[in-house]
Amino acid sequence: MSRIQLRIYDLRKKRQLGQKELAEKIGVSVQTVSKWENDICMPDISLLPDIADFFQVTVDEVLGLKPLPGEEYIPVRSGEKDYWESRLHYLKASRKSFWNEDYLQFLVEKVWKIEKPVQILDCGCGFGYVGQMILPLLPEGSSYTGIDFSRTMVEEGKRLFGELGLRGEFICDDFRTYHFNRQFDFVISQAALRHAGNARAFLQKMISLVKSGGLAAAVDVNREFEYDGFYIDGMDYQELCTRGGLRKMWSKELACQDRDYAIGIRLPVMMKKEGLVDVGVRMNDRVSFVTPDMADYAEDIRNLLDEKQWEKARGADEEEEIIQQFINHGMDRKEAENYCRKQRKIQAYVEENKEGLTYLQWRGLVISYGWKV
Repeated sequence: MSRIQLRIYDLRKKRQLGQKELAEKIGVSVQTVSKWENDICMPDISLLPDIADFFQVTVDEVLGLKPLPGEEYIPVRSGEKDYWESRLHYLKASRKSFWNEDYLQFLVEKVWKIEKPVQILDCGCGFGYVGQMILPLLPEGSSYTGIDFSRTMVEEGKRLFGELGLRGEFICDDFRTYHFNRQFDFVISQAALRHAGNARAFLQKMISLVKSGGLAAAVDVNREFEYDGFYIDGMDYQELCTRGGLRKMWSKELACQDRDYAIGIRLPVMMKKEGLVDVGVRMNDRVSFVTPDMADYAEDIRNLLDEKQWEKARGADEEEEIIQQFINHGMDRKEAENYCRKQRKIQAYVEENKEGLTYLQWRGLVISYGWKV
């Protein structure tokens, strides 16, 4: 059952009414209004339509099942530097399931046909994972530059490049505002545009940094694919498809923040409109299939728990905070609670069976690319 949180106090304050004034307007005692606002008792069900009419809202909004009209939208912070300073562990856990090396080699040799040394720019590079994967596959003499506004990510990228014996340059700055004094043969981004806000401006800057005849590529997920691409043996697949009210949330984030979780399937059209030629689209072939008899099973399970943030159960207050965020971003309370319930159920099953879990995870990464005239 959905948790009700009466919004009568908030509605009354918006109208600048005292408890006595409200009580007189709807025909109850001041003590009754006080009890409602202090969660001592609920309004009689027959009164709810009158209360809603008085405040010109819906009954669901009175009960806190939907956000109030005009309630301030709280932006997602994943396009900000501070958000990523503490997310290195998550990023490393999730990126390990992004690529098969042979498929990336196929792209380099057969699709993009890179036969001469190139200068590559990685926009929003994180800890340089794209560089670590692609640089050894490029012709000898190729160079890598990565830019990211998180110092934690950049320092880890430098460390890993050193460990792997790779040569690369890392710039700690915001790609969107940083001034480059040169262009590159190959400009790429991975899972950056969905966080950036104003993806078109991000893409336009990427293209502006490509030399004539050079290549631009953007790798990004489509959340519709991603949220249906998870299966755990022993669980009902429908319980694992957790999109539900997320579509409402994605729509509101796009409208309020220009944050586009469907950017993966929009990118080819955007690239074409920005003047790239021979625009192409590929789907990444990586599907993680994990069984207990695999050599890396323990590491795979750790990465799954880290990525999904399932290392520990959430308390009631923490879950309520998440529910309020979802409501603020367009879900109703029932949808938000249902999402959290499903997550609890999946988390409990994984924890209970983590010594012998079989699961499959597909990212649905869309790879869009084109050449600059």
